[in-house]
Amino acid sequence: MKTKLSGVAETLLIPLWARAVETKRANGLIQDEFAVQLVEQIDYDFAKFARAKHSQTGVAVRSHILDHETRAFIEKHPDAVCINLACGLDTRFYRVDNERIDWYNLDLPDVMSLRQNLLAEENPRVHEIAASVFDSDWVQKVEHTGRPVLILLEGAAMYFTEEEMRRLFSMLAESFADASMLIEIMPPFIIGQQKRHDSVDTKKAPFQWGVKSGKEIEKLHPAITFLKEQTFYEGFRRRWGLFGALSVIPWWNNNCNDKIACLHFAAH
Repeated sequence: MKTKLSGVAETLLIPLWARAVETKRANGLIQDEFAVQLVEQIDYDFAKFARAKHSQTGVAVRSHILDHETRAFIEKHPDAVCINLACGLDTRFYRVDNERIDWYNLDLPDVMSLRQNLLAEENPRVHEIAASVFDSDWVQKVEHTGRPVLILLEGAAMYFTEEEMRRLFSMLAESFADASMLIEIMPPFIIGQQKRHDSVDTKKAPFQWGVKSGKEIEKLHPAITFLKEQTFYEGFRRRWGLFGALSVIPWWNNNCNDKIACLHFAAH
């Protein structure tokens, strides 16, 4: 199947490729057979990512962390509603499903069209929404009354501006009171070094927003409480090789890779 994605949307193929590669590794951090199948189905030159070892490792680690944190939330809240913003071709639902949760995938119409062609969803607890994350209408489509909500934003926040993120946090805080959020954040140092990225063409899809810590996100909306965060190095230093060795230095650990931050929105 040919793709016509470009710019930021085209970057969704990088994590798909990375998860497929990880699945084929002995003792890989995740198992995603869907990713393996999709890479084989899509007519795209995935070979151009072959040297992007740091990107591949980063996606594997972040997928592992997010899977772990999502499972932990679902264990605590078995009837949770999970909202997967800017979902791309993510297949996390199949790795964490407890046969009770409802899962909402949301992305731009061209991405969701590709997703529908490749991952025709028949599970009644999986809901697909074609919209921009900034389109306030989509929140009305998420049925969550009386149920715990987990919002995920992986591999996308860095492509938005600070003002766009402020608007998004405001919309989420007002629409999903008492919800939790897992978000991948990029430190400003990496934003400044983006031309060195080993897989993303940052001329077509530039990184724009970054924070040194998820704690800084509290400044973007009064309802947000920062709970915790984890860098991609902590717990995975061996996998990173030299970068992992350098990450015992606090400055390197905090500034030279992304983090997964956990947030909470205050109840109204």
